[in-house]
Amino acid sequence: MMRITRNILTLLAVAACCLTAEAKKAEQPFVSIDGKMYYPQDFFNPYFEAYLQAEDKADFTPEKYLDTFIDNIVLYNQARAQGIDTLASLDRAVNDFANLSIVSYNIDQKALEHLSREAADRSKEDVRVSHILVPVSRYAFEKDSLAARARIDSVYQALKAGTPFDTLAVKINPGGSTGELGFVTVFQLPYALETAAYQTPVGEFSEPVRTEFGYHIVRPSERRPARGMVELAHILVMRKGSDSLDTQALADIRRAYNRLKEGDDFADVALNYTEDAATQANGGYLGFYSIGELLPEIEDMVFALEPGQTTSILALPDCWEIIQVISKVRNDDYETRKDFLNQQVLAGDRYLPARRAYARDKLKIYPLSVDSSQYEAVVETLSNMGFLWGEWKSSYVENAGEPLFTLGDSTFTTSDFYNSLIYDMDKYDERSELRQIVQDKFDDFASSMALGMYVRDLPQTDERIKSSIEEFRRKAIIQTLTDAYCVEQLSEVDPDTLMALYNQDTTRYLWGQRAHYQVVMCRDAATAERVRQMMQQGKDYREVLSLLNKGLASVAEGYELTEETAKVFKPDFDIRLGVSDIIQEGDNYFVFNILELFPPQRKTYDQALGQVQEDYYALCAERYPALLRKGHAVEIFKKQLKALDKAVNAVSNNNRKHRCIRWQP
Repeated sequence: MMRITRNILTLLAVAACCLTAEAKKAEQPFVSIDGKMYYPQDFFNPYFEAYLQAEDKADFTPEKYLDTFIDNIVLYNQARAQGIDTLASLDRAVNDFANLSIVSYNIDQKALEHLSREAADRSKEDVRVSHILVPVSRYAFEKDSLAARARIDSVYQALKAGTPFDTLAVKINPGGSTGELGFVTVFQLPYALETAAYQTPVGEFSEPVRTEFGYHIVRPSERRPARGMVELAHILVMRKGSDSLDTQALADIRRAYNRLKEGDDFADVALNYTEDAATQANGGYLGFYSIGELLPEIEDMVFALEPGQTTSILALPDCWEIIQVISKVRNDDYETRKDFLNQQVLAGDRYLPARRAYARDKLKIYPLSVDSSQYEAVVETLSNMGFLWGEWKSSYVENAGEPLFTLGDSTFTTSDFYNSLIYDMDKYDERSELRQIVQDKFDDFASSMALGMYVRDLPQTDERIKSSIEEFRRKAIIQTLTDAYCVEQLSEVDPDTLMALYNQDTTRYLWGQRAHYQVVMCRDAATAERVRQMMQQGKDYREVLSLLNKGLASVAEGYELTEETAKVFKPDFDIRLGVSDIIQEGDNYFVFNILELFPPQRKTYDQALGQVQEDYYALCAERYPALLRKGHAVEIFKKQLKALDKAVNAVSNNNRKHRCIRWQP
C-alpha cells in the first residue's frame, strides 16, 4: 500500500508540469455536475490513481473511468450537503493518516538503507581484532586531545617502522593489556572501530581512528564465515561445599546428564534438576546468543554442535552446567533481515552523523536567532552548578524559562535546552571542555527542533503529502456517506429479500474444506518444540498439557478450521493431516494437530446470514451512486470526451518519454 501511495504522489506532483501542447488544447470542460464545470486537469489525478490500482490496465481507458469520476463527485457533494465533512471522527481519521504519512520523514531513509546494507554485508564475516588505545575524552581540553593525537601518531609511525604490534599494545594500552578483542561482528564495536576492523586487510594495521574512548589503531588477524546466532537452553547446578568437586552437586548434574543420555526431554530434565530459577519454568531456555556473548571455550563448543545436541558436563568456577543447542540462525539476505538491521542501525552510533546532518539541514528552512546574552548565561550556569560532575539539576537553575532562541515563529527557552541535557551528564568528567559540550548540545537541540517543525509542517508545505491527505479525506467522506446509507438499508431490509439473495446462487455460500483440529498455544519457542515432538509421538493434546508446567501453554479443540481462518495464523498455512510446524503469532507459538478433514458443503441460511448481509451491503453500495444521480444535475459534453482522452494520453506518453512519472503498478 505504501509503495502504491508513493507512486501516486510522484505521479500527481509532476503531472501538471509535464503537460504537452496537445494536452493544453483540451481546456474546455467535459462534464458539468451541480452547475460546476470540470476540466481535463481535474480528471488527471483520480484517473491515474485508479489506473495504478487497476488489474487490467490495458482496458482502463478514460472513457470507462468517467462514470466512476462522476459518481465520486456526486457522492462527495451529497456528503458535504449532509455535513459529513464536519464530523469530528473524520478529522481524527485524517489526522491519524497525516501522522502516518509523515512519520518516515524523521529519518534520512537513504542513509538508513545504506548503513543497513553495509551492516548486512559485514555480518557475513566475523573478524578477529586487536587494538592499541590512547584514551581521551571526546570533550577533553584541546591540549589533552592534541597530546593524545600526538601519542597515537607516534605509535603509528613506530608500527610503520617495523615495531611489533603486540609489543606496542602492551606498552601503550591502559593496564598493559594486549588489546585482544577476539572475534567480533557488526554492532559489537563503536562504528569507527568496526569500520577499521572490516576494511583493514588481515595482518595489517589501520590508520588511527577516533571513538568516544579515544584514539585506536586496529589490527585484524583472522576472518571466518559468520557464525550467526545460536539458541540455547541449559541445566545448571551450583557448587555448594568447600570441596572443589562438591560431590553432591556433581552427583545431581550427573543424574541429569544420564537422563538425557537415556532420551528424556531436555526441558523435562531441566524442570527437575536446574537451579537457575530464571529459566526453570521454561525448561532451561536461555534465548539467542551471538559471538562474544559467551565464554570463549563455551562459544566454540556450542557453535560446533547441531540443533538438538547437548554438551557434556561443563565444570565452571561456581557451578556445573549442561547446554543444549535448540537452533542456529545464519545471516540471511538483506531483505529478510531489513527490519532488524534498521533497528540496530538507528539504536547505535553509526547513524548519528546522518541524523545530525539530516536535522541540521532543516535549520536552513527556519530563521534561527539566538539571544547571545542568555546563551552565555547558560554556559556560566552549567559551569557554576557542577554539570560535569553530574551534580546539576535543571530545577536548580535560576534563569530557567528565559527565551534562548527563536526558530521561525517558535520560541524556545533556557528550560527547554536545560531539560535536553539531563540524559547526557554521565558522559562527561571534569577534564571535559564545557564550552564545546554546550555548543555541540545546543546545535543538536536547535536542529532537532527544526526537524520536528519540518515534519509538523509537511502536510502544509509538501504538495505530494498535501495532495495525499486531501485525497484520503475525500475518500473518507465518501465512504462515511456510503456506509451510513448501506447501514440504514440493511436495518430496514425484510428477511424475504435476504433469503432471495441467498437462493440466487447455490454455489456461493459454501463451507470450504474444514478440519477437526487440536491446537496448543505456548508462551515460548522451546515449549512449542516440546509440544510438537510429543504430539508427533501420538500424545493427546490434553495429555501434553498435563506434562507441561502450569502457565506455559493452553489448549483448544474445534471443527471449524478453514483455509480462510488458518491464514490468520499463517498466510501459507497448509491444512493437512498431522502435526504442523511451529507457527509464531506475536508473542505466542501455536502447534496444530489436524485429525480429520471435511469436504466443502453449502451453509444453511442461518450459517450464511452474516455473509448474505455483507453481500446485500455491497449491493446497496454499488447501486447508491446511480440513485443519487437522479437528485443531481449531471451533463456530459460528449464532443469533449475525445479531447479528454487525448489530454490524458498526452500526459501519460510525455511522462513515459521524459520519465516524469514512474509507472510501477
